[in-house]
Amino acid sequence: MIYTTKLPEIKSKSVLTADFHDFAQVFIDGKYIGKIDRVKNEKSLTLPPISKDAELAIIVEGMGRINFGRAIKDFKGIVGDLTITSEYDDMETTWKLLQWNNTAIADDYDTAVKTLALKPLPAGQDLLKPGYHRGFFNLKKVGDTFLNFETWGKGQVWVNGHAMGRIWSIGPQQTLYIPGCWLKKGKNEIIVLDIVGPKEPVVWGQAEPELNKLQLEKTNKHNNIGDKPDLNSATPAVSGAFKSGNGWQTIRLATPQKGRYLAIECLSTQKTNDRVAIAELYLQNTEGQRLSRESWITKYADSEEEDGNHTGDKVFDLQESTYWQTEKGSALPHLLVIDLGSEQTVTALEYLPRAEQNAPGSIKDFRIFIY
Repeated sequence: MIYTTKLPEIKSKSVLTADFHDFAQVFIDGKYIGKIDRVKNEKSLTLPPISKDAELAIIVEGMGRINFGRAIKDFKGIVGDLTITSEYDDMETTWKLLQWNNTAIADDYDTAVKTLALKPLPAGQDLLKPGYHRGFFNLKKVGDTFLNFETWGKGQVWVNGHAMGRIWSIGPQQTLYIPGCWLKKGKNEIIVLDIVGPKEPVVWGQAEPELNKLQLEKTNKHNNIGDKPDLNSATPAVSGAFKSGNGWQTIRLATPQKGRYLAIECLSTQKTNDRVAIAELYLQNTEGQRLSRESWITKYADSEEEDGNHTGDKVFDLQESTYWQTEKGSALPHLLVIDLGSEQTVTALEYLPRAEQNAPGSIKDFRIFIY
């Protein structure tokens, strides 16, 4: 689905925030700005200064539906309000975007492909752009095969008019099965709708499938869902509430806990918003001394504001002026998991909120796990 609307004039950088289900690409006056990927828990994107009546266009792809648990009501497209927030001259202004025009993108061969009258691009044109890519291959003998798409971005494939399936470079499946009954001797047609754009527009056949090859995009975030611990049945080492205000606070565990991982679950904040920030964390050993943090790494964070570099590793970087901060609009509770490097015995946690006045993003109710 393509969603379009007109924008107000915004003279400084701003942040677009919304829930998209499941993969959104954002354009302003036809220029690509960036993507928001639900798989990575992304909910916001930084926008450049905007001129009055510039057109915002968002292409949203639904990637299947969750069919179990509370998430079974898995709505698609733009889910909830879409806002733009800008800070200018120490004032924060928020716009709620309304009056959308919506256009569905057909994904069947007859309406989306045959009516496009696909033609060769003129010499010098960029073949790596998003769009429909059409090619042909010749066969002397027909048989089942697998076509490899690992150099492509994200999209769908048709062979001789038959929908073969979806592709995505991250994998782990890099091939599509092509039954021999849908191929023919001589000239065969292949069409790829790539909504991201290929690294190289090449397809090749192979005798065996490629089903276990991950090509994850590099990111500073720590949101691999496989690293998220299941804490539903776990017993917290301590739970309670931090005090409001600035300065260090120490939370002591009832009994020493042994474990390699620290998980701090933020259930609520001192103010009404759901944005969380932590400047520094320390753990104490049985002698009341701070454990070394040299081997610490961030294992998982459900939300991190990458713009401004407010990622999870900022809670142990020896700088009280930097901080981990969740994205605007991401819902509570929030979870940060740190790998201590080896099993440690922990008796207390030291917590420092942001150093600014009124300690923005301060945590109120929490649960702490050592496991």
